[in-house]
Amino acid sequence: MALLSSKRLIQAHALFLFVLAVYLTKSPEVITDSDVVFMLGEATKIDVSPAFSRPQSPFALCGILLVADALVDLIVVTRVPQLNEILAAADAARSRSRSSSPVRLSPLVARMATLYSEIWTLLAGSRFCLFFAVSFFIYQSKPAAWGVDGYGTEAAEQVTSGLDHLKNRVVFTYGFLEAMFWFWIFLTLREERQQAAARFVAS
Repeated sequence: MALLSSKRLIQAHALFLFVLAVYLTKSPEVITDSDVVFMLGEATKIDVSPAFSRPQSPFALCGILLVADALVDLIVVTRVPQLNEILAAADAARSRSRSSSPVRLSPLVARMATLYSEIWTLLAGSRFCLFFAVSFFIYQSKPAAWGVDGYGTEAAEQVTSGLDHLKNRVVFTYGFLEAMFWFWIFLTLREERQQAAARFVAS
């Protein structure tokens, strides 16, 4: 059995995104100068984050996007019933039943029971792939891979200037940590699904 359920992990992740969003909007230097960003950047030989001027800083927009992501996760995780909650309700109905015949889950209730696992397995898998791809892209890319070879035209440099801002320690650290977290969620969901299947067989 997992130490933390997938629901608790997702709620903790949403809280982490809220805290991160506050720091990004109020004092982004706490994030950019943190030890985790420094250690991962030094280990992977990724350049120091470019200096962002306060009026043009993208951190406020990133904070808003993180809050929106956290709110969506919280709404989905609280509104979609978890498999354990439905099984616990079925067990309670079985114990209250005076007849000795077991209470069977209807097909609709059984389908609702698997909905939580299906939604979060899809989200966890897709987010892991996305953040892993971003982290790997930042890690393996060289200046030539971004179209900047030192002899490019001014138009080419303007096209790649947005991508150059993406390649920094902060984005890599965030993408790497998100990929590891969603992989953890994916494994936890798989374990919970196996435990629920065993309970279905036993009942």
